[in-house]
Amino acid sequence: MMATTTRRSSARLQKRSLSSSNVVNDPPLSEQYSSMKVLDLRDLLRQRGLAVSGVKSILIERLTSSATDSPTTTTDNDATKGAVSKPQPKSKRARKKSSLESIPKSTSNTKTSSQTPSSSVVDCLPRTRELQLQSSHEDSMTNLLAIIGVDEAGRGPLAGPVVCAAAIVPTNIAGIIDSKKITKEEERERIYEELIASPDIRYAVAVVNAQRIDEINILQATLEGMRMAVEGVMSIDGGNQDEKGKNVASAERKELSYVITGGGTANNTNDTKSKLSNNSYYALIDGNKTPKEMPCPCESMVKGDGREYSIGAASILAKVTRDRLMHEYDKKYPEFNLRQHKGYGTAAHMSAVREFGASPIHRRTFAPLKHMEIDEEG
Repeated sequence: MMATTTRRSSARLQKRSLSSSNVVNDPPLSEQYSSMKVLDLRDLLRQRGLAVSGVKSILIERLTSSATDSPTTTTDNDATKGAVSKPQPKSKRARKKSSLESIPKSTSNTKTSSQTPSSSVVDCLPRTRELQLQSSHEDSMTNLLAIIGVDEAGRGPLAGPVVCAAAIVPTNIAGIIDSKKITKEEERERIYEELIASPDIRYAVAVVNAQRIDEINILQATLEGMRMAVEGVMSIDGGNQDEKGKNVASAERKELSYVITGGGTANNTNDTKSKLSNNSYYALIDGNKTPKEMPCPCESMVKGDGREYSIGAASILAKVTRDRLMHEYDKKYPEFNLRQHKGYGTAAHMSAVREFGASPIHRRTFAPLKHMEIDEEG
């Protein structure tokens, strides 16, 4: 009899233990996000007005940093009301809806000014480093810190210039991502036009031609172009045309390198120029190197064209400008079909070089051209 009572007591205790074990805290936010699909994460980011580009780990980090409330959990008081019933299986659509609703929404507000990004909901790269720098700027109350994104296009081709762009872009524009990930040329053109027409933009594009590349090598030519572009942005005074009206990139220009500028007074909605000094600029440069003798503080950012908004904007400016130049060069040297490959060393391009020789825009220090017998005339 005593043994039977002991077994019943043990069974009751075990049942209570199992009932209590059903009351658990939800996993951390990062684990909740990790269990979600990328499409669900992007839907949630759109609800919060955040950028939706990037790999899954970046999306999770963005969501985690934006959350201000902790997830709903089962409390001890709730547990005292009775054992937790076993959940019924849900359909795929119901599970998706439930996973979205269980994540807290962000309640942060973004201030909008002439140098602070717009808070409108758009699909573009984040401004993570830009906002960090602006929030820590010592003179932020009286003097704005303008972030200049810097990138290049055309380091690898056998022909044509390397083009470097620098830009201050206060407005969020949908589609601003790494230009290399925008595969359709017409889409890059559309974003480019929207970009250069956006309010308060200031940008400069430096074109460094093949002869200059052969003189100092492609790395130094790229760094030189980046410095020239930053100097161009900082010198914009609203008068973007020089005396001869040559503020345009063109295949007819014979300079070894030159800079064109845009934005400034023509795009300004506020008088921001008077609020900026040389110490109020900071450049974010794509890559792992920074140019010497920069006119403002700067830092490099590896793969920055896919991580930071201002650099992504600069990459589109540089890419579209260079593509347009290669279209012009294609008309001058149609035998190379430059419009198609943009000067890169494709099999068809190299076949044309062997048949027709090199043009004046070919980089003679690049392999395999440097191993070929080519005179000044090609």
